[in-house]
Amino acid sequence: MSRPTTLSARAAQRLASGPLDPVTLMCDVCKVDRLQADAAERMAVALLSSHPEFVRLPSGHWALAATPASASAVSTGPGRDDIGSESAPSGSLLDVNFAVVDVETTGTSPIAGDKITEIAIAQVRGGAVVDVYAQLVNPQRPIPPYITQLTRISWEMVRDQPTFREIAPAVVERLAGHVFTAHNAAFDWRFVGEELDRGIGHLLAGPKLCTVRLARVLLPSLPRKSLDHVTRYFGIEIEARHRAEGDAVATAQALVRMLRIAADEGVDSWPALERLLSTPTAKRRLTASDRRRRAFPLPASEDYIA
Repeated sequence: MSRPTTLSARAAQRLASGPLDPVTLMCDVCKVDRLQADAAERMAVALLSSHPEFVRLPSGHWALAATPASASAVSTGPGRDDIGSESAPSGSLLDVNFAVVDVETTGTSPIAGDKITEIAIAQVRGGAVVDVYAQLVNPQRPIPPYITQLTRISWEMVRDQPTFREIAPAVVERLAGHVFTAHNAAFDWRFVGEELDRGIGHLLAGPKLCTVRLARVLLPSLPRKSLDHVTRYFGIEIEARHRAEGDAVATAQALVRMLRIAADEGVDSWPALERLLSTPTAKRRLTASDRRRRAFPLPASEDYIA
């Protein structure tokens, strides 16, 4: 174990009572009243990352490596506090359960205190969307006007809605045994992980899939890989853009289309899909038939909701 500095020893003492977010931890360790979230995160990484006694949790919190919370976060097998698919999926991609998640939030940083205002989970199985869960959430903090302008979610809409802690069991039920999937998955993963950790002490774990990365590999001719561009390519209409349900369902439908493209290329299992995603897109050469096929996407009239 590396020799602790005065600051790292202070951090260890502070974390002995449990995980802390970077802002709280660095303010206490450095004895300052206020820090910006990004500055606190950089300070925590610089101070703690070289010491094996500290671990950064999926939620962004820091903990002592020997604590039960940190152990479950880095465990490879199922744990009492882990939420998600218990292990890497096996068998055909058609047999893999995907939970396509979209969240609307009060801002961009859960570490800085931003919260979820709406969540939707579209479950995909057997090449179809089989269930959709959507719920407005009381974030217990004001919603900035520019967020309301973007999402059309106002404080009046969420004031009497349940908190995330109250809906956490429903979220856990729908994520368990599924691959966590989202368009720009890191964003949704951070927010859901933070809310579950803070609300009921569960840690988000298991395999995840980012449909932005998937589009980069499977749709290299598409100039941009935003949800608008990907859905437009497939002729998918987003019924309510920047609302959780509309975005989650559209992402799920795009996922189904891309999994079909992957299957056409012989990618028919989760391990094969992971290998595909680890291949630099610049090194993948498309055949002429690939280019012709991708120029004419699957018809938009097909119904992918079972």
